[in-house]
Amino acid sequence: MKTLVKFYNFCVQALAAFSGATIAALALLIVIDVSLRFFGFEPPAATVALTEYALLYFTMAAAPWLVRQRGHVAVRIVFDRLPPTSQKRWEYGIYFLCALVAFSIAIIAGVLLVDSVTLGDVEQRSIDVPRWLLFLPLLVGFFGVGTEMLRFPLTGFSFYESDELAGPEKV
Repeated sequence: MKTLVKFYNFCVQALAAFSGATIAALALLIVIDVSLRFFGFEPPAATVALTEYALLYFTMAAAPWLVRQRGHVAVRIVFDRLPPTSQKRWEYGIYFLCALVAFSIAIIAGVLLVDSVTLGDVEQRSIDVPRWLLFLPLLVGFFGVGTEMLRFPLTGFSFYESDELAGPEKV
């Protein structure tokens, strides 16, 4: 189990690093495109399509890490008005609900991915890309978000009772 947890933690960190590298590569691609236009050269036709795909990829790759770092949105207006005895139950209930929604989206993305592979769908733009490549980051990202949402109630960690930023590392 410890090996699986270490592997999962490595995957979350690797996806976050991939996200950062993708943002840097995207910025470089845009600078090259604008520079080529400025100097009168023809920029690559695929810049816009690659930019759109990169937005999807870096968003979904960073999502599990952002949940781990408490970078997700939390509206506490109702939560703070609950009695302290029930806050933890509500917090964990919300985490389980968020995990359920994230896993549901991951399953839908997985079904669409398999359908796209089976049908051989292609996304046609300035470049042709297999359509399943659009569903892959959704599957990975939402599965990671669901897993991160489950980590906290399963380990007894509460965002509202701890000053620790990233939560428990053991699970």
